[in-house]
Amino acid sequence: MKKNFRVLLVYPNLPLMLVPPLAVALFTTIIREAGYSVSLFDTTDYIDQDDGSSPRNRVKYLQARDFDESKDLGVSVKTGLFEDYEKKIIEYAPEVIIYVAVVEDTFIKTLGMINKIAKFNIPSIMGGIFPSAAPEKCLAYDSIDYVGIGEGESTIMDFINCVFSGGDLKQIKGTAHLNEFGLVVKNEAQSLVNIEDVEPDFSLFAEERFYRPMGGQIFKSMPIETYRGCPYQCTYCNSPGYRDDGRAAINAKNVNETVKLSNKFLRRKSMETLSNEIEKTISKFKPEFLYFVDDSFMARPKAEMVAFCEMYSKYKLPFWFNTRPENCTEENLKLLKDVGCYRISFGIECGNEEFRTKALRRNGSNEKIKKWFDTISDSGIPYSVNLIIGFPGETRDMVMETVELARNIDRFDSITVSIFTPYNGTVLRDVAVKNGWLDDSVITVHTTSSSLLDMPDPYLSKHDIDCLMRVLPLYVYFDKEEWSNIYRIEKMDEGWEELYNYYSFKYKTGFLGEDLGDEILERPSIGATTTACASDPKNEVKINLENVSI
Repeated sequence: MKKNFRVLLVYPNLPLMLVPPLAVALFTTIIREAGYSVSLFDTTDYIDQDDGSSPRNRVKYLQARDFDESKDLGVSVKTGLFEDYEKKIIEYAPEVIIYVAVVEDTFIKTLGMINKIAKFNIPSIMGGIFPSAAPEKCLAYDSIDYVGIGEGESTIMDFINCVFSGGDLKQIKGTAHLNEFGLVVKNEAQSLVNIEDVEPDFSLFAEERFYRPMGGQIFKSMPIETYRGCPYQCTYCNSPGYRDDGRAAINAKNVNETVKLSNKFLRRKSMETLSNEIEKTISKFKPEFLYFVDDSFMARPKAEMVAFCEMYSKYKLPFWFNTRPENCTEENLKLLKDVGCYRISFGIECGNEEFRTKALRRNGSNEKIKKWFDTISDSGIPYSVNLIIGFPGETRDMVMETVELARNIDRFDSITVSIFTPYNGTVLRDVAVKNGWLDDSVITVHTTSSSLLDMPDPYLSKHDIDCLMRVLPLYVYFDKEEWSNIYRIEKMDEGWEELYNYYSFKYKTGFLGEDLGDEILERPSIGATTTACASDPKNEVKINLENVSI
């Protein structure tokens, strides 16, 4: 009987990354509606994997306000991940295991979990961005038999049904496997799903999973998807590659009628569907905050933005989203603020106009960016800006251009700096590999770890990037009269720790608004250098992209 057939969803998350994934919630609904039993093993609370990817790194690098996992979030940090996973397998005895939303950062952890329970010989499939982008690399490991490519709603049900009925798992659409000759076989793509068909069910997650810090406060937050896909082509992101999987699905022979009508990978929910989902989410979970997880929330027609605000006006629950500054107008920002927009995150990434346009495929001059943010600042909606350093072919002078651009943007209340991560499926990973700066076998870790690129002069070394990561918010915040001391911190000159303690204290209390008690730090009496941002002529060398399609 189906109700006795047990399916285990496994979410191999980065430690303490707190937004529950929609994939788990959608799969829960689908599996339950099909009549199967389903349970969840979530790795979020485990920190025994020493991958340094905790949000604690954001606090360490002055990019987030401090918080206490246990006191503020109710999280009980755990150790013994692999042992607890094996215990779950023994106790629940699943007939099928689905590894959900696997990203490259968590692949090695996922592989360790698979190897830990390989002796039980339970049919399993791995899905997510990384298996979709690099199925060959996943299937190179003997313990991985099947991976999903693209959207998983239909694939996981076909897989579960096939195991239940004793069918041939090698014939399932939307999957890849190795044949008898050790070659990767990619089956025909699944049709794109209608994202309005399934409402997410988050009931498998523990209550504390919904609490997260946001703008210096703790909220019970629920994720909401209003559309799927991204219309942009950023070369450092693997969303464009995911869209390519969607194009394959559009061309599949059994395309459903919804996809025939839209013929696009980018799909948006109707306001009626979205309103019903929000209403049910509020009724069931009583959230204090909604977290819109779209790639770029405001990349939609103006009329639809107005319709969203009209629909949402009856809820007025505080909410967050990520978007691009060029999509913001005075009119739509006012509408959003009136219905509860609590804060927004914007990626500006790089301050060098030529590199940003040609290599990153991000349009807009620095002058335009400044004007966009003048409008955003005038709206009164708090916002953060996101930067990336360590791109292939980036020099220190280019990073300082990013600093200058950020300094010319007014009134953001937090700044996030990520180290470029060469994800499989991105154009810039290919750039790094073709220039000999990255071995293509390398599996990435995450965006606050040390760079994985080995770039020669005049480009940034791993050590250079680590040092800039530590001080970039300080360069953005403090007057240039202080830059000589910050440069000493960056270069780890004698006495740099004392200087860092002083400037980080001033930054935390002055910019992040942290209450650090009655402690007062005196300015260190250490002489400053005068070489803070001297340009080096060799930094004018440009990246060679002749053999790479950008």
